[in-house]
Amino acid sequence: MLKPKIVAAIAATALSGACTQTANTPSPTTAAGPAAPNSSTVFTLALTPGSLSGCMLGNPGMDRPMTVTVAGGQATLYTSGGIHYGLDRVGPNLYHGGYYIDIRADLSAAPKRLTIINNDQTCTWTGTAA
Repeated sequence: MLKPKIVAAIAATALSGACTQTANTPSPTTAAGPAAPNSSTVFTLALTPGSLSGCMLGNPGMDRPMTVTVAGGQATLYTSGGIHYGLDRVGPNLYHGGYYIDIRADLSAAPKRLTIINNDQTCTWTGTAA
């Protein structure tokens, strides 16, 4: 059995050897650009005219205020009903996500815009910042 000091030395050597970035090398950037500043934006959505009439059944949950919060480069959509969805940054102040629905938050637009579309694209809700 190896002594704990030897195991610790081997682990430290392996970890330090895995680091290849030097102090003068800039950190990698993503296609999404620099991180957005922390913010919280409230949206009130409305069903778009092109949606099917049956989409009105989903309106009671969709027409309540929703908040997109950006913190530490991550965005989350919070609904008034307590549901939250993590959103991925796809561009400067542009976020996309959703599990069973497609959520798009454009915080770079003036006014800021939030769009939610169901999977078969028959129901679309959209709104601008309140």
